Amino acid sequence: MRSNIVVIAVAATLGLAACDNLATGRDLPPPPGPPAPPSPDLPMTAAKARLIMGTLSNTCMELATLKYDIHACELKQGKAADEEALRTELRDLRWNLQKLTPDEASAQCAAQTTELRKTPKPRACW
Repeated sequence: MRSNIVVIAVAATLGLAACDNLATGRDLPPPPGPPAPPSPDLPMTAAKARLIMGTLSNTCMELATLKYDIHACELKQGKAADEEALRTELRDLRWNLQKLTPDEASAQCAAQTTELRKTPKPRACW
C-alpha cells in the first residue's frame, strides 16, 4: 500500500513538472496571430474591399468602401490607380486593426473615414 502511494506521488510530481516551463527549459511558443486577411482576385470592387475587412465593424466596412470609391474615382479621371496596391493597403489595414479591441478598431476607422471625407470629391466622380 505504501509503495502505491509513493508511486502515485512520484507520478503526480513528474506530471506537474512536465507542465511547468521552468522544468522543461523551453519557452512556450507565442500565441498564434490573427488569421491572414483574404486576398480576393483583381480587379478590386467595393464588395471585395468589404470582404477584406472581414468581421470588423461597420465603421471599418465604410472605410474600406470609401477607399475603394477613391480608387474608382482616380480611374474615372484617367489617373493611374494600382489595384494590387489598394488590395495590399486594405489587407494591411485589416491585419493591424484586428489586433486591436473592437472599440479601438472602430475608433481608428472612424478617424480615417472622417479624414478622407474632408477631401472634396472631383466632379468627374459624382
